[in-house]
Amino acid sequence: MSEPIRKSMNEKRGTTVEETCRSNAPPVQTEKGTPIFRSIGMRRFSGVLVQQLRRMTYCHQFLSNLSSLTRFRLHTGNVNGYTQLKVRRFETSAEELSACLDLQLTSNPIAADFKENSCLLLCDNDHMDNYERDEIKITMKVFLSAWDVQQIEQAVTSLKEQLKTKDIEVLILSFPELDLIDGESEDDEHLRWFDKVKPLYTYMEKLVETSEIASIGVSDFSARQLKEVLGHFDVKPSINHVRLDGCCQVPPELQALANDNDVQLLVHNDPTPFPTNNIFKTFCEIDSGCEKPMCSPLFETTWLSRYSVWVRKRSIMTSKGYIVQFIRKHD
Repeated sequence: MSEPIRKSMNEKRGTTVEETCRSNAPPVQTEKGTPIFRSIGMRRFSGVLVQQLRRMTYCHQFLSNLSSLTRFRLHTGNVNGYTQLKVRRFETSAEELSACLDLQLTSNPIAADFKENSCLLLCDNDHMDNYERDEIKITMKVFLSAWDVQQIEQAVTSLKEQLKTKDIEVLILSFPELDLIDGESEDDEHLRWFDKVKPLYTYMEKLVETSEIASIGVSDFSARQLKEVLGHFDVKPSINHVRLDGCCQVPPELQALANDNDVQLLVHNDPTPFPTNNIFKTFCEIDSGCEKPMCSPLFETTWLSRYSVWVRKRSIMTSKGYIVQFIRKHD
């Protein structure tokens, strides 16, 4: 049994390994007079210590291998296979991703190909082998760190390569936050926002025209923003991903606009903005037992995508994962 699973089971029982070693059960004597529970407890504790040292060594090696790269991607693979993640309730998807990377990077992942601009797969990638392509639906959400069309292109291309598919049913785009300008009116801010949205949405329209994606989704659009997009582009968004902070109802104006234009309002638990630049810090925290001058951190995130694979007829999510792109920071 792996350490993360053992730890999870101990947490459920309300005990730790050390507490197990200090059990109050009456000792049973061996032939040499050594209590059996003490012997077993010490062996278990030694095993835990060895596992921890191996993890720290692996994480340090993992970070050292990354130090020669200027750009790389991490793919979690199908995280649905981790019972430890299923039994936990995360407030946000960012917490889930952090817990997933912590689990994978302390469990000797299979990723070993540290090539420039490559995608490192951290666990088994059996996503769609049991289904025909027309039996499943792939949905992805891309979180951008900048108003950059290339980030969309890279995210879509990477997912298609990793899932070995030519098309994606739904692409939901989470746009970056707009920089604020002191004294700017609300109307001027809206116009500036739309000027930045245009090239990104136009690129998604082209993806629809080439059948690389079937439909477009947007994230956290207000009624005014959604109305602007609906009135300007030929390909209408089919989804508006909304986060309901502090309330349980969609604003009536947004609800009416969505109903009139066949736009689905789907609720999400993604933080806005997604804390992408904190992801690399996860590696540094895992490696906290080692000297790590290179972990300051060396890399920052450019984009992040989350995808899910659904079985159409059964409405079951058979796979879910994350892909993150990192580039070396420039001092």
